[in-house]
Amino acid sequence: MSEPAPARLPMPLGQGVTFARLLQQARRLQMHHAVLIEGQQGTGKSTVADWLAAALLCRSELDPDTPCGICRDCRRVAAGQHPDVHVIARAADEQQVEEFGGSVHVIRIDQVRAVQVALGRAAVEGRARVVVIRDAHTMEEETQNALLKTLEEPGPDTFLVVETAKPEQMLPTIRSRAQRLGVRPLDDATLRAELRRRLPTAGNLHERAIALAGGSLGRALQACTEQAVRLHDLVSAMLAGNNPLRAVATARAALEGATGRTQAVAQARLFLALLAAELRLRLQRHLAAAGDCAYVAGHPEPWSTLLEHTLAAHQDLDLRIPPDQVLTACLLQYDAAP
Repeated sequence: MSEPAPARLPMPLGQGVTFARLLQQARRLQMHHAVLIEGQQGTGKSTVADWLAAALLCRSELDPDTPCGICRDCRRVAAGQHPDVHVIARAADEQQVEEFGGSVHVIRIDQVRAVQVALGRAAVEGRARVVVIRDAHTMEEETQNALLKTLEEPGPDTFLVVETAKPEQMLPTIRSRAQRLGVRPLDDATLRAELRRRLPTAGNLHERAIALAGGSLGRALQACTEQAVRLHDLVSAMLAGNNPLRAVATARAALEGATGRTQAVAQARLFLALLAAELRLRLQRHLAAAGDCAYVAGHPEPWSTLLEHTLAAHQDLDLRIPPDQVLTACLLQYDAAP
């Protein structure tokens, strides 16, 4: 039986001059000691973070401005096995909680302190040490304050690569000590090419996925799954007003098949993401139809208000409110909408 091919580090797509300059600085170990990567969920922040980590650690001389992506160091970064990369993240699911500890909701202070202890030792390979923090906005205030010590005194050739979808939830003292890098959304042509390459048999779903993606490859890929198609059909029927399911029943239908809290939360997030994407499309069409008119006759479409309720529901899930209650409360707003 043949062994699986070694992991190859994927290259970030559609990023600009600022990112290219940052890569050059990383290759020379001249990058700012902390970089805060910001962008919507699914826009490739983790790919950008891993590429920066590889740029700091790659010892190949193939390209002085970017990591090669194929050397031993780059492959180990891709596989999550480089000894000089310390990743701080919340648990992906309840099984990881049982196996490794942690939490599916927040990054705990003891995780940060454990990495700080590791940074007290010399780099294993000798070139640099990199701390990568996923979903950094899930750090509670106490945890962020603990991180300040490392931000203020990172040590020689030590770099922090911090990614977040919600920079406003990061302490100002964290944001002010880091160089900020916004991950750029992808254009439709890039998304289309990637979907054709990765999901050639789902061609009938590509255009709808691109419309819902908002420039996010992660969202576009997710929108092509069987589960996403089912949930989007539920969203479309509900917004069309021809679905007899309302509020409680719609919430129940959205969570159908979920086993356990973690899966129910993930399914609720997907439903809300598809709902928000559809609302944005309808709001854009409404604004485009209004054209340059200063006043639009008739009652305005409720898409903007409903979008606010949908985004608020995402925050309620972060507060650990049961997903069936979150969806029901959100969808009741749709019943009340004119």
